[in-house]
Amino acid sequence: MKKQFFAGVAAIAATASMSVAPVSAEVPLTINAGIGQFVFDGDRRLKDTETPVVGLEWAFTDNWAAEVMYAEDSTRYNDGTETDVAAWQVGMMYYTGSYIGGGNRVRPYLAFGMGEIDIDADLFDTVETTANAGGGLRWMLTPRFGARLDARMLHSLDESENDFLLTAGLNYYFGKVAEDPAPVVVAAAPVDSDGDGVNDDRDQCPGTAAGTRVDATGCPLPVTQVASIKLKVNFDFDSTKVKEMYFNDISELAAFLKRFNDLQVDVEGHTDSVGPENYNQQLSQRRAQAVVDLLVNQHGISADRLEAVGYGEARPVGSNDTSEGRAANRRVMATLEVEYKK
Repeated sequence: MKKQFFAGVAAIAATASMSVAPVSAEVPLTINAGIGQFVFDGDRRLKDTETPVVGLEWAFTDNWAAEVMYAEDSTRYNDGTETDVAAWQVGMMYYTGSYIGGGNRVRPYLAFGMGEIDIDADLFDTVETTANAGGGLRWMLTPRFGARLDARMLHSLDESENDFLLTAGLNYYFGKVAEDPAPVVVAAAPVDSDGDGVNDDRDQCPGTAAGTRVDATGCPLPVTQVASIKLKVNFDFDSTKVKEMYFNDISELAAFLKRFNDLQVDVEGHTDSVGPENYNQQLSQRRAQAVVDLLVNQHGISADRLEAVGYGEARPVGSNDTSEGRAANRRVMATLEVEYKK
């Protein structure tokens, strides 16, 4: 029977070699090889034994594959009589997941089919038809190379006995493991006849003059103007008093806020680094609040449009190592910019 095993291996190998040549053709074939364990029905009075196992799978889809599997080795009856056992099985396998993908993937499967078990002792030889069922796991270590654990029950239709074949082995898949690249579609070059940045197929205002700002439909936008103002008020050392020299600047900011009456303003207060940090934080807040109070009390700006924010000594604009730098850092600032349609 050893000759039969090697003949079976040779047949499987020959089938594989014809099926996978050339390999670049991505034939959906898997070669399996491993070591198994026959666990025999107690009524057979055979000792369980290890066995080599080889097989082939042909994938019809990502989920369905046809399989042929062969296992053969020698064992003994309980009385010591030596015998050979071989099993051919063919059938179908149902996988979860897909053949397409990267490595380190586990694909469980179910299997079922028909076959034969051949028990060949010195004095007799029996060949029984079997139905097999079981399942296992296929661990794809790479997109093609993997390991497999499998458990099958081999039910003899002739003797109504249930044997088991448990296997562990390696496999290699020759089929497609990556999605086909998306076809490259060469689109016709878009046409923008008037050069306004909107292609003709979307341009609802063709013939726009060069340089005209347009919306998404190619129609002219209203002309937008930008207005801005910047306030800077410097303070004496440790002081929150707003000097008279800055009153006109504050009046200009108030006029700007009245013109654009939906603006919200952050009035930022700052200090130099002389003194404790916590004190400087509070001092910067008071300085910002002093400018806010002038805008509210003298110019009628709503308080809910203004927010005094003290930054302490955290944002210097000059060096705190010089008197000029420290003087520049003792300040309140507000910067506004607004777009409006003319």
